[in-house]
Amino acid sequence: MQRYIYSDVGSNLRKTEIRMGKPYRKGAIGALTGEYEKALDELKNLLSQIPDAEFQKVYNEKTDVDFQSVRNIVLHIINSGYVYANHIRKRFGNSYVVPKIEIIKTEQGIFKLDEMFEYTVETFEDKWHLTNHELMNTIIKTSWTTYDLEAIIEHAIVHILRHRLQIEKMIVKYEIL
Repeated sequence: MQRYIYSDVGSNLRKTEIRMGKPYRKGAIGALTGEYEKALDELKNLLSQIPDAEFQKVYNEKTDVDFQSVRNIVLHIINSGYVYANHIRKRFGNSYVVPKIEIIKTEQGIFKLDEMFEYTVETFEDKWHLTNHELMNTIIKTSWTTYDLEAIIEHAIVHILRHRLQIEKMIVKYEIL
């Protein structure tokens, strides 16, 4: 059974599904991980509607190769997810992998998103207890900027949201569904 809560947002009523059956993880990292999972669930629900031929089809050869097709956008999201998790693992001195991801079908993309998320959850296994102060003072340097631990997790979440929106716009513009 799905449950919803309703809240006023400005002059609009907003309907939000309550996470029934999903685990709530401990601490601030647990809350962020829950939002990460929610963003991925929204993306996977969208992807599940896209036929394989449309998933693979190149819609815009003039743009960066990562954004020419839904498939390439999903690959970009997956690879980036591993990059974020690996930056965190390196900061804590944990081992990490750089997998070579290949997907052709929509279902494979969804499966690889799940694998990337599980890798990310494993990254946090001994970090659920970190305080807000520890999160803010755990500095992670990347090739593009410097984050605290909370900010890199937030960036990973927004990265998914941003590209889900990009896929939604492609669906409308190219009449994919």
